[in-house]
Amino acid sequence: MDNTTRPFQESGQALTGKAALSKLTMLGWAAGSHGSFVMIGILSFFLLNYMTDNLGISISLAGQIIFLARMYDLITDPIMGTISDRTQTSMGRRRPYLLLGAFTCFACFVLLFNAPDFGTPTSAAIYITIILLLYSTAYTIFNVPHLAMPAEMTTDYHTRTTLTSFRTLFFITALLTLTIAGSIILDRFGEKQGYAIIGWAIGATVFATMLISFFATKNTTQRERTLSVSYSVREQIEMIWQNRHFCIFLLAKTFLLTANASFSVAFLYFAKYAMDSGPQLMSRLGIWQTLGTLASIPLWIFISRRIGKRNALIVTSIGYSCIMLTWLLASPEEPDLIFNSRIFVIGIFTGGIITLGFALLPDTIAYDRLKSGLNRGGVYSGIYSTMEKVASGLGTLIFSTYLAANGYTSSQAGEKIAQSDATVDAIYYAVGVFPALAVLTAAFIMVFYRLNEDVLTSMSNEQTANTDLESKRAD
Repeated sequence: MDNTTRPFQESGQALTGKAALSKLTMLGWAAGSHGSFVMIGILSFFLLNYMTDNLGISISLAGQIIFLARMYDLITDPIMGTISDRTQTSMGRRRPYLLLGAFTCFACFVLLFNAPDFGTPTSAAIYITIILLLYSTAYTIFNVPHLAMPAEMTTDYHTRTTLTSFRTLFFITALLTLTIAGSIILDRFGEKQGYAIIGWAIGATVFATMLISFFATKNTTQRERTLSVSYSVREQIEMIWQNRHFCIFLLAKTFLLTANASFSVAFLYFAKYAMDSGPQLMSRLGIWQTLGTLASIPLWIFISRRIGKRNALIVTSIGYSCIMLTWLLASPEEPDLIFNSRIFVIGIFTGGIITLGFALLPDTIAYDRLKSGLNRGGVYSGIYSTMEKVASGLGTLIFSTYLAANGYTSSQAGEKIAQSDATVDAIYYAVGVFPALAVLTAAFIMVFYRLNEDVLTSMSNEQTANTDLESKRAD
């Protein structure tokens, strides 16, 4: 570690408590999450299908390309976290990157789904690889500083839960944008022209919401006196390892997000080859999952206040796993009531996983700050952001490798190829069994998580007492 420590630095307004943070401010910050979720969600819902069924790239190679881009983030995310921790501008340490990220994310989103007609799958694969690396960099520039902000915007334990529940709302807007708008565009214009339109139209929502987050947080940047320290990659890993609560949370979230990625990437294939439908089935997924998630947010906030965030997350994970297994019973002849009800219940448990999962991250960052006296939120959010993208890539890689092993055949835009029974069975297992097992594993891991409100309150009180004692001695 660079042992040179700069003088205490200023970087915004006073760290606010519960009363000072308005609902409008929370909503404005959370708006940027729409862009983040769309950026990562489009990779799960549509990118693999775009590559295999439109560009003719083999499903195994397509999965490997997506995973490679996710692994690239192992390098960029921690670096971005350190950069944002050390930044000092009149706009604060995080906000400049929200502005830069908005422009670069939009540009890369458009380029990704407007691939030139190279004529060969190999050339298309090279193009997608290059653009995906740029896309990942742009996402990192915005998302890492954005995730670091909640721990600086409020010190109140429950206000952080409320703040992250607003983020859940924008997960819903992203889900609706991808599943409803995306499926309508593909159904109306066909996949070749439809994906090009998706690049511009849905990319515009990414740009707009990221800009909203930048402007809405103008008066929430932090002016807290903290030490600025440089960390090597090895020292960042050692620092994270010493925060046992964060390590347990990160491992559990890896399984949760891998499960979600597997389900998301498999669903369009499930709609096509298991349900004999098409992109329009994505609309039903978006609508009914959204209704379930919206209905559940107040419920999970209430439950978390009664039994704690950890216990509530375990409960919702077990419920999610049980309902996911029922996909094995789905068929083209299944009544709409049963199909839609299943998705609605999935939405209820998904709402709990998202809301509670987001709420635990700033708690682990606050624990580190109280323990170390340093503001290292950027490092933590950088590692968390890396895990999000690696999990997304891992879910895609597992699914694509599994389908390739079961004989999936790729195609060019406009071609219709019948898949084998073994391939269709593999799609069923990818939609139902794997997500259920992964989320159950996450629930088991969270049993060992011990950080709660009492621990943080005790540490905060002890810090305050020590500060008062030092002040008296100085006087």
